[in-house]
Amino acid sequence: MKVYFGIVLILLTSCGDDSNSSTPNTMAKSSVDLNENSTSDYMSDSTSYVKDSTSYIIGHKISQQFQGQKEISSLNKDLILDGFQDEIGSYDKTKCFETVEKAMAMAESSMSQNLSNDFAVCAGRLTKNEFILKMEEVDATYLIDESMLTEGFKDGLRLQNIFDGNKKREEELFSQLNRILEVKQSQAFIKNKLKGIEFMNENRSKKGIFETNSGIQYKILRNGKGAYPSATSRVKVNYKGSMLSGEEFDSSYKRGQPSEFGLNQVIPGWTEGIQLMRPGSKFIFYIPQELAYGANPDPRSGIKPYSLLIFEVELLEIL
Repeated sequence: MKVYFGIVLILLTSCGDDSNSSTPNTMAKSSVDLNENSTSDYMSDSTSYVKDSTSYIIGHKISQQFQGQKEISSLNKDLILDGFQDEIGSYDKTKCFETVEKAMAMAESSMSQNLSNDFAVCAGRLTKNEFILKMEEVDATYLIDESMLTEGFKDGLRLQNIFDGNKKREEELFSQLNRILEVKQSQAFIKNKLKGIEFMNENRSKKGIFETNSGIQYKILRNGKGAYPSATSRVKVNYKGSMLSGEEFDSSYKRGQPSEFGLNQVIPGWTEGIQLMRPGSKFIFYIPQELAYGANPDPRSGIKPYSLLIFEVELLEIL
């Protein structure tokens, strides 16, 4: 699915390990003051002009992915725009992902016109959805005017650009916004990490909580019998996963069907944790972000980068 979001995410710095990345206090200064007043300083340059122009530029840059990637460059641009203009929440996001996955698995020559059209609409929807989601994660949606975002996206699809005669100003505005977002993203990710660390520090002192050398914490709800799985075993499990907020992001119980997978195919926290279980066991695992999805959770999952995850797991069978 990342085929759609490469350009969208250009606005935010890499979600890789940020142990050596700059913080708001050490970020190099530029024409934009990157302290707690940076947003107001940025917006003070003729506020409406900066916001409108920057939103247009972002929309234009987002549209570039629909010109350069062969899988989607032949899609109907009007339908992509229609999808981009749809109100977020007015459609089933999961069905859109399913449509895109189905289309991406097919050769262009074998794709029906109806599927191609649905693909185009869903591509537009998901592109905007993921962009807005990323802006929400760093509390920056107020920096964007959606109508001008759409104008820039539309012009980009049509290979037009109101900044054609002033590329220098375009890059200045884009760079200024990027520096603001780098700061806000860093703050958001640090907050997620600190929440996880604080939780684990408090949780380890609670009755019935065990901890591995790697940092996984767990609670035994029920012990099973038999052999333990190995790191290469294939297992059948029921589980539900949630975040510190209590929000559930995945559940085999809700799907009505246990999951089967190899322990060398899942996140490190699962690979290690399930080896502590025997068939019939039921554990709760508290998995720190570095042993979960870290910086790059699946965009469909709702999991924010650097989030600690909580899983309730039943080991049904070693296959």
